[in-house]
Amino acid sequence: MERFVQFIVAGGLALLAGLWGSQIVDASSQAWLGSVVVAVGGVLALAVGINSQLDY
Repeated sequence: MERFVQFIVAGGLALLAGLWGSQIVDASSQAWLGSVVVAVGGVLALAVGINSQLDY
C-alpha cells in the first residue's frame, strides 16, 4: 500500500478513536487528555498524508 494512503487511513482511525474516547471519559481525567492527544496526532497524520501528494 502507498505510504500516503497509510498516513490517511491511520490518521482517520486515530482521529476517530481520539474523538470517541474524549466523549466517553470525564473531561477532568488524564484519559480525556490522552484522547485529545490521539485526536491531534490523527489530524497531523491526515495532514502529512494529504500534503505529500500536493504539487506546488
